[in-house]
Amino acid sequence: STQQFLRELRFLLSLRHRNIVSCQALEHTRRGRYLVMDCCPGGTLRDLLEDEQCRINWLHGIHLIRDVLKGLAHAHAQNIIHCDIKPENILLDPTPHGWVARISDFGIAHVIQEEGSGDSGSPAYMAPERFYGQYHLSSDLYAVGIILFELLVGDRPFTGTPIELRNAHLNQQPHIPDLIPPALAQILRQALKKLPGQRFQSAQAMAEALEAAAKTLDAERPLPEAPVPTVTPDSVCEPTVDSKEAISESPYFQKP
Repeated sequence: STQQFLRELRFLLSLRHRNIVSCQALEHTRRGRYLVMDCCPGGTLRDLLEDEQCRINWLHGIHLIRDVLKGLAHAHAQNIIHCDIKPENILLDPTPHGWVARISDFGIAHVIQEEGSGDSGSPAYMAPERFYGQYHLSSDLYAVGIILFELLVGDRPFTGTPIELRNAHLNQQPHIPDLIPPALAQILRQALKKLPGQRFQSAQAMAEALEAAAKTLDAERPLPEAPVPTVTPDSVCEPTVDSKEAISESPYFQKP
């Protein structure tokens, strides 16, 4: 809708951070209006999770989650709650040192203390209060906890239909496998608490806990370095636009 389009534009223009996909231009064409976004050639975190030829080690997964938390810390400092954190909305930028995660799609974001407008979002990643149209900063952190669980375990803690997911988020405790190191298991338990006040109260606090856990992991059992992504000329993408269609003729974007 026009209202949602303008809301996302307003949020994107107020957010400038390395771990948030920026809006570079607003284009009008005969087919409609489009937001011209930063190009992220690495695709989405969902693509990476489903790539059978690329296995993410735990330390690299923690690094990506910390990137997401840095972006959320910036958004939360502007009183903006994303409300739809999920792997499909985490884009990847390749660098000489590995992937950099960047948050995208602020289409259903809310401002703190703004009245809710239903339970829109992605049920697999929604905090319990979100099903009642309530929004907290820790709602985003709950979603990050689900993604962290998925990175570590290989699947989400809850699956099923939207109704089954709703009931699970409201009533079931996630089962954390014994193979998860205690430091990471504790982070998952706190991030996935049912009550907002019992979770991490800031993205920075959760990021610091992950950093401490990563150091423990590194000391206990060193893992191989994450592979450095490569980008060939054929893989360089056009800018992402709101309609999912690239605008190759845009005067605001040039291929590197």
